[in-house]
Amino acid sequence: MSNKNSKLNANPANLGVSLKKFALPALVSAVVALVAGGVYAVNATPANITVCAAKSSGAMRYSPSGGCKNAKETKLVLGQQGPAGVTGAAGPVGATGATGATGATGAAGSSATQSSFEIKTTSYTLALTDAGKLIYSRSSPTLVVPNNSAVAFPIGTRIDIGQLGSSSANIIYVTPNGGVTINDQALNSAGAAVSQTFDRGAFQLGVLVKVGTNEWLFLRSPDENASNT
Repeated sequence: MSNKNSKLNANPANLGVSLKKFALPALVSAVVALVAGGVYAVNATPANITVCAAKSSGAMRYSPSGGCKNAKETKLVLGQQGPAGVTGAAGPVGATGATGATGATGAAGSSATQSSFEIKTTSYTLALTDAGKLIYSRSSPTLVVPNNSAVAFPIGTRIDIGQLGSSSANIIYVTPNGGVTINDQALNSAGAAVSQTFDRGAFQLGVLVKVGTNEWLFLRSPDENASNT
């Protein structure tokens, strides 16, 4: 038997057969083991190679053409990427981080002061710039409340009025312009609205508040030290 083996090994053709029968399956098995173990060899070979495994014995052979005997062999493509696995469940949400430090308190703003305006003429018509002001007089002027079409004060506008005359003759007359109503005032014989006034007496305060497009309230306290007119 040793002579037969010597002749077989001495014959190059028989040597090639021996390599094909024994060395190639071992080589393919090694390649499978390398791929399964996560080891990749960088060479000039194709990205995918075909291996045919005999169904009866499990012996494997390399197929350069990529074809196998379907009835007797199982075709294996090495290096081929398998389908993506199922995505795992999302992990739990991490704990909430600590709250940052509170910022420094800003500087306190200055308190607003009410601006004032003194009427020094016999008649004065309110302007938009008078909203929120204190308007006062030491004489006896007529204060005209204009129609919304002429001066469009926002509804809710407040104007304070101070009567600073030193005698009962220093009365401020608050007169509505055409179409303006103040406290449902009465009309005179000519059909004009009657002026609203403070009670006779000095140092009194009234407040004009716009409550409608052309409707105002004139709020004032009665002067208990003088008679009404």
